[in-house]
Amino acid sequence: MSSTAPSATARSSEEPAAPEPPVLFIHVMKTGGTTLLQHLLNNIPADELFPNGELDLVIESSRRFSMRHLTLRYLRNLPEARRRKIRVYAGHFPYIAVDAFDPPATTLTLLREPVDRTVSLLRQWSRNRPEQSLSLEDVYELPEVFERLLHNHQTKVFSMTAEDEPLGYLQMIDVDPARLASAKANLAKIDVVGLTERYDDFLDLVVARFGWDVKREVRANASPRATELPASDALRARIAEDNAIDLELYDYARRLVDARASEPLTPS
Repeated sequence: MSSTAPSATARSSEEPAAPEPPVLFIHVMKTGGTTLLQHLLNNIPADELFPNGELDLVIESSRRFSMRHLTLRYLRNLPEARRRKIRVYAGHFPYIAVDAFDPPATTLTLLREPVDRTVSLLRQWSRNRPEQSLSLEDVYELPEVFERLLHNHQTKVFSMTAEDEPLGYLQMIDVDPARLASAKANLAKIDVVGLTERYDDFLDLVVARFGWDVKREVRANASPRATELPASDALRARIAEDNAIDLELYDYARRLVDARASEPLTPS
């Protein structure tokens, strides 16, 4: 008696291919991520990229956007029909955002030498508020800037846990050596890690991994050198002292990037 059930081969041929996992770009502020976003816009249709200017961005004023699209709650609550269309998610998300993806997303990120990253952010903050006439030292001492955006910020991004009940990347947490160890372990799980200071090398990895077309001369959100405020040696030394944990994470990131070309590197 013959069976009417389709064979395993027949079933397999009728089943749709599994979708490619989405890409999650964890964009640490002032690392060169805005330039990468420009490359993404040249490669991916707007409805396949998150955030979408029309669907996700809400303008609060001439200078401000609502940050709702950068909250983990908003990310987790995206409609399933839309999730199926999005190929790349890019934003200032903490690492824990990876938990919002099942199956797991392919991840990439950029890190930057902490003193240079801090000075770059201070310059941008001051440049965007000319009416306040703030020096870099003035901006550095603003609590809403120092605690939310500067103080061991890269380690914070990669060490938030569910116990922190994280809302997004602006959340303040106490970064200690235990957080550093977690950040190293999480950074090692990122599929593509780059360094701002070796940006072309990062683009080489991106092209090899995803096949995106990149124009090397494109550079977005860069500070105009002619109008840059000077960063004194004293300020740079202060930044280094305040961000010693971030400096250690960055040193690990450099070694990780170097080691991936030859052999795995375990967090230490």
